[in-house]
Amino acid sequence: MKQSPLLRRAVMALLVAAALWGCSGAATQMPAGGPTAPADLLAALRPPKVQTLQGTARLEAFLAGDRRSVTLLVLAKRPQALQFQALAPTLDMLALLSTDGQRFLSYERGGNQCLTGAACPNNLARLLPLPLPAPELVAALLGDLTPLDVPADQRALAWDGERQLYRLELGSKDGMQQHYFVEPRTFAPAGAVWYLRGERVASLQYDGEQVAGGLRRWLKVKSVRPVVDMTIELRDIQVDAPLGDEAFAVTCPEGMRQVELPCDPSAAR
Repeated sequence: MKQSPLLRRAVMALLVAAALWGCSGAATQMPAGGPTAPADLLAALRPPKVQTLQGTARLEAFLAGDRRSVTLLVLAKRPQALQFQALAPTLDMLALLSTDGQRFLSYERGGNQCLTGAACPNNLARLLPLPLPAPELVAALLGDLTPLDVPADQRALAWDGERQLYRLELGSKDGMQQHYFVEPRTFAPAGAVWYLRGERVASLQYDGEQVAGGLRRWLKVKSVRPVVDMTIELRDIQVDAPLGDEAFAVTCPEGMRQVELPCDPSAAR
């Protein structure tokens, strides 16, 4: 008995739906043979192990609805030194943000004040708006994102079917919590989202092809307060070349008024 065209179309629709359902189900499952416990995935992590980075990058940022773009000179050295210099098209320095891991300093060329303070997360957020101390901020820039250090009973492992990544859920919903994403083939960090008492604070994502030292080309950072959406594209960079501590021993230019920034954002300025 021949099927009518309408019946054939209905059968085909059911077959397609079944195939799509099967693909969707597969996407929600962890890879066979991979880690199934948080401790196993943490032990399997294979981040880049770059020690120093120096070179140029392109920064694109959306701040208060405005898009800004600038070339950066980036210097980074483990364990906790980091410096961004914003450059004009002539490669003259427009602004500097720097930390040696103990102190923070920032100023704009032609400005009348130089911002200084302890290298605490609140001040370092002017470099990268992430809730991280200096060593972890430098590690994050170098592709070696640090998992939140929490007790074993505050760790859970899931498979993120949408991203096709492992997701480590670290911390307590009553305090700081981190969702830490890991690539299933290379076990390299893919990014993280931070929450404070259940509210999203910031996120970081590594993206693009690999460049020198196994780093990903793009570092994408978003922050809720302040509202920041920024992308750093690594361009002409060199990794693991000698980089002296003197590069981070910067001081306020003569004639600028020095302003000390508190670590507590609610403190009077």
